[in-house]
Amino acid sequence: MRRVWGVLTARGRWLVATGLVVLVAAMVTGQRDVMRVGLLLLALPLVGLVLVLRARLKMSAERSVEPAQVALGTPMHGRITLGHDSLLPAALLELEDQVPAELGQPPRFLVDEASSRWERTVEYPLLGRARGHYRTGPLMVRTTDPFGLVRLDRRFTATSEVVVTPQVHDLGRATGGGTGGSAGEAQPRRLGVSGADDVLVREYRQGDDVRRIHWRSTARSGELMVRREEQAVDPTTTVLLDVRATAHAGRGVHHSLEWAVSAVASVGLRLLEDGYSVDVSTTDGPLQTASGAAGPVAADVLLQQLTDLQPSRDRGLGHLLGALEGERGEQLVVAVVGRLTPEEAYAVAGLKRQRATGLAMVLDVGSWTDGARAQPADGAVVEGPAAKAAEILADQQWRVVVVDATTSVPQAWSALERAAVPA
Repeated sequence: MRRVWGVLTARGRWLVATGLVVLVAAMVTGQRDVMRVGLLLLALPLVGLVLVLRARLKMSAERSVEPAQVALGTPMHGRITLGHDSLLPAALLELEDQVPAELGQPPRFLVDEASSRWERTVEYPLLGRARGHYRTGPLMVRTTDPFGLVRLDRRFTATSEVVVTPQVHDLGRATGGGTGGSAGEAQPRRLGVSGADDVLVREYRQGDDVRRIHWRSTARSGELMVRREEQAVDPTTTVLLDVRATAHAGRGVHHSLEWAVSAVASVGLRLLEDGYSVDVSTTDGPLQTASGAAGPVAADVLLQQLTDLQPSRDRGLGHLLGALEGERGEQLVVAVVGRLTPEEAYAVAGLKRQRATGLAMVLDVGSWTDGARAQPADGAVVEGPAAKAAEILADQQWRVVVVDATTSVPQAWSALERAAVPA
């Protein structure tokens, strides 16, 4: 009885309730003519239920989402091909596809009359408004009788998978790199932000070949420096990403965290393309990498890890400060950080070891909520917490650029390439 009551519409329930009241009143008063009216009101929903069940609705559906993987903020469209093959035509069909709120509103379609042999293709728009893995569907088909008294819902089982990745920008190829040197020096030169003087040299050690002395670095530092070609063959880069919710601001795709994730994805894929081994660490801990993999495999793993990355509730730098523990001081360090206090800026600055090259993008988080300030990414003087954090990092021999909501990732990277080497 409960199941039958559940398939009735509001109109059908009203008729049943009214019919019962009329029937009971007629029985009490002995009015047989009125009793017939009550029975008629009770019979109408039952007739509607029989019509819906006897229709034996047989529908098929083929579904897809194109493209199935898109960057954040990219539109796409869903497509459903419906087929109806029944003995009797369907009077009224209401179709609704289940769509996550991150992709848009659930589309609804109404078919007034579907013949016994019927096929139709429907399309609806989607928009990747948040990173992650999603599924659209299953499709729900709602059948009603001609009187609108009975409603029967059926669901398909098929779904479509949708992946919304971070925006990846083409950072181009750096100029003046990869020529005229040994194979060991060529790969780091392609990075463009660190010359051979900064990445490919180390202090002289007893027993080093004097022919490897790098005289330019020696003159600048006042100590004997030699090329470390044997370590440059397989360079390693650690990328630090600040994912604290309290360190970012904004809404939807226009959020400082989304900018930071996009920057890490773009820089990480660029470094992988240049032959670097890239390790990404966040305030929640290191991301899983494709151990021993390179090229497209490593790039795909990195992109998928960043796709599912969520803001951290932790207010401290946490795992970020332990990302470079151990003797790994000669690697390249790239940091993309949000709002930092002076104490936190000094803690981040300490992650760069003596011989490491540190590159930092400091986000002027206030510009994502207060409106972008007049602060281009070409080294112009700015004020505020971001400028103070950048100053602290620069004092600790980092190459730093401050970015705001109007700065694109390629602009920030280009400004970082042009940034002067700290004195």
